[in-house]
Amino acid sequence: MPSILRYYTPARRILCEIAKSRSTIQYGELATALGLKSARQEWHTLLDPIARKESERTGRDLTLVVVYATGPAKGLGRYFSNVRGGIPPGTTTLDPADLTQVANFYAELENVFDAYADVEC
Repeated sequence: MPSILRYYTPARRILCEIAKSRSTIQYGELATALGLKSARQEWHTLLDPIARKESERTGRDLTLVVVYATGPAKGLGRYFSNVRGGIPPGTTTLDPADLTQVANFYAELENVFDAYADVEC
């Protein structure tokens, strides 16, 4: 599968606009917005670099706005790493059955919304 890292700039802009609107985007919707034919991508090759850079820039992981459309993790992201605490993105899988983790995800998502309210996309 070819790398989707070349979509870094448009993906970052899309995620920023989504965060500014205080909403989320599903993987399939992101694929469509980027002009990709399938939602089945190696998303970590694109989202991990965005997570690292944006965490350095704003203190928040912008990629938390990308969520699942269906299944037990519907409305949640795949990973929940504290990149601000030095844990690399994509290393801690979010467990939808762990209510503490889910609550922390939603609290951090609100922090992302607040952080991007006035960011230039």
